[in-house]
Amino acid sequence: MAPRLGAVAFGLFSLAEANLGLLGQYASYDARMPIEKAAEMVREAEQNLQPSAGAADQVQGNPPCPQVPHRFSAQMTFVNTDSGYPAKGPGFFVQDVDLKAMRMETIRPFLGKIKGMDTNLTMLSIGNHSWDLTGNNQPMCRVLPMFGSQRFHDMFAWAANPALSEYVGPHIVAGHSCDLWRFRFGSKTLNQTLCADGNIPVELVISINNSSGTTVKKMLASYQFSQVTSQVDQTLLEKPSICDSLAPPCENGRDVGPVTVDAYVFHPGISAIDYNIEDQNVADLRGDALFICMDCLQNQSSFIDHNYTRISRYTLQISPAFGQYALCNGYPDTVPPGPECMGGDPRLVGKEAPFFAGDGENRCSAESSIGFWYGLPKAGHCSAGEVPKKSAWESGCTWSILKRHKTIKQTCLLNDHHYLSYCQADFKEGKGFPRSEAALLAAFSSEDPSKGGCADIGGPDSDVESTSLVV
Repeated sequence: MAPRLGAVAFGLFSLAEANLGLLGQYASYDARMPIEKAAEMVREAEQNLQPSAGAADQVQGNPPCPQVPHRFSAQMTFVNTDSGYPAKGPGFFVQDVDLKAMRMETIRPFLGKIKGMDTNLTMLSIGNHSWDLTGNNQPMCRVLPMFGSQRFHDMFAWAANPALSEYVGPHIVAGHSCDLWRFRFGSKTLNQTLCADGNIPVELVISINNSSGTTVKKMLASYQFSQVTSQVDQTLLEKPSICDSLAPPCENGRDVGPVTVDAYVFHPGISAIDYNIEDQNVADLRGDALFICMDCLQNQSSFIDHNYTRISRYTLQISPAFGQYALCNGYPDTVPPGPECMGGDPRLVGKEAPFFAGDGENRCSAESSIGFWYGLPKAGHCSAGEVPKKSAWESGCTWSILKRHKTIKQTCLLNDHHYLSYCQADFKEGKGFPRSEAALLAAFSSEDPSKGGCADIGGPDSDVESTSLVV
């Protein structure tokens, strides 16, 4: 798989329709995506402005454009569909434009009903550097790559410029009166608005439009601000010390022999290289049931994400001294080519409950009500015939393949056995993915269609190490 960034919203609207590319492999929240897309849109508009446009006059009769303070902090309530389903929760926001620093803290309940599976995600940007902090009471940090909009962006600056913003009219947000401003150069698919009480931000909304570009189809992200103050804790805008190193190997897995893991992977079937799971993310049964649901209800409602056409089941032996989970993306024959991994340990097998859920992302836990995702770094792959040693937490290989048991066509699961109906029922109930999990297990447990089974379509050298599969 590739990292998982998004999935299904109730009503099954597809962010892919807006060409936003939410989902990769078994990644996690791409929580920065709405902000980054909006930032790219503003930068492009600024670059294309005529020299005289910057001096545009305030329209007579309209209130002055809001000049949001450069330095402020605020309590926040957010609604975000970047994960594919509407996540709503409390948060905290602080920025200092002069320091080019911003911090956004969010608490995201998984489907709202699954206890202990909240994701505490903090996004921190300072200058051209960005970090994501997760794990709640057992925090860890991922350094984001330096590209594009992975840097500080003043989300409110466009509203202060008459050349970029236009007044819509008075508005009410959660009982609070404010003036609504719209970004003038919203695209056919993406737009943003700011409602402000004078210069004080009340709500920032980044939204998806329908194909005509005239009517908002779905809100992508909404940030409502309250208790806005100029008081800012400077330490919140500094890089935490945990960002200087990766999470250490799980103590309960040190000096312990390898464990056997039943792993599933959603992958392309273009060539033999697609069966190489080095630098890929895989999942246990429960975790993959969740992932396939999210990917197919979200992305594949509009296009075949990452050319996924196959689902394979492996038996792996893995050192339980788990390291920090890496978000891996792509295959050598996909566009852009991959795989590339971000934010994880280069040798230790990574592990997390989907979407960074729970304390320490449940990395060292034995159980997760929504399953686990694993990262398989190339540098940790054992040579053929070798298995991880008890000392793997210190050195040596960390994972090996015992066997690839079966590979099925995704169409068998999705079309022949109507898998998405189980996904929709599970999402509606909001307590996990028991129906989806059972359907996925049935597809691999039998080849009898009457029992929910799918045919094994085989693949290159099913019973040998993936290193021999590379062509």
